[in-house]
Amino acid sequence: MSRLSTFIWGAEMLQVTELNQYYGGSHILRGLSFEVKVGEITCLLGRNGVGKTTLLKCLMGLIPAKSGEIHWQQQKLNGRKPHQRVQSGIAYVPQGREIFPRLTVEENLLLGLSRFRGAGPSGAG
Repeated sequence: MSRLSTFIWGAEMLQVTELNQYYGGSHILRGLSFEVKVGEITCLLGRNGVGKTTLLKCLMGLIPAKSGEIHWQQQKLNGRKPHQRVQSGIAYVPQGREIFPRLTVEENLLLGLSRFRGAGPSGAG
């Protein structure tokens, strides 16, 4: 059974509570709170410089949150290293040159999923 099939529809998948992050003296993320339930489609929108990438990097542990809590499948992520977060089933696919440019979008995403047994095209169904 793949890790992806263990989600319970409608249950909390991601919960962010009072997240704060700074760049220098600028308070970028100000008490950000939201939750995403399994089966929901969530979109992060905003103009340049409002903290979209900062939030994603905080979720992945690439930069530590100054305060607040991040939970993934009811497990606290704060303090976990990025590779530990990936092992929990959360991933970050950046835009730009940080992916494999000769692969399609699907191939880049499947490459990330290949870490989990049964999560590729043969086990996704």
